[in-house]
Amino acid sequence: MDYQVIALVLFLIGVVFLLGEIVLPTGGIFVVGALLFFASGVGTILYYGTAAEAVVAMGGLAVGLPASGFVAVMAWRRLSIGNALDSADGSATAMPQIAGLASLKGRVGKTLTPMRPSGSVEFDGKRVDAMTEGMMIDSGTWVRCMEVKGSTVIVRQLDTPADITDINLDETPAERDKLDDLDLGLDR
Repeated sequence: MDYQVIALVLFLIGVVFLLGEIVLPTGGIFVVGALLFFASGVGTILYYGTAAEAVVAMGGLAVGLPASGFVAVMAWRRLSIGNALDSADGSATAMPQIAGLASLKGRVGKTLTPMRPSGSVEFDGKRVDAMTEGMMIDSGTWVRCMEVKGSTVIVRQLDTPADITDINLDETPAERDKLDDLDLGLDR
């Protein structure tokens, strides 16, 4: 068999490995295998062929691999998972349920489950999955939503008031920021 046929077969096996990575995501194992087959094909041409053939083979790979990668990415985006990932740009308008979570910032709720450090909190009669800032909180404890990061609601335990009417449910984020700016070193 001619060395050019062997090199061509090695290149084709490399292409099959790349296609296999698209169909069966292996975490890059098939990509590494494809690169090894491409390198073996170029090595075969370098060893048996002329310098001009080696330059043509390496130039073909230098142009062909990025072009085929571009085509593969475009094909992947047409798949359902590609469209789902592209549309999830992290903005609240892309996911309406996240826009509703953003309105919880500064609100007071009560834990329905133990927070270890995640659990469920009830805000205005709605059950919401939330996380603490790292501490554990028992169920039935009053908490305030401190921040909403994407779809994660971060809560902090409130100090137990003498009377439930002492909780300021109408504190605006601007008022809370003023308190944060004062930062008297008190752990709220």
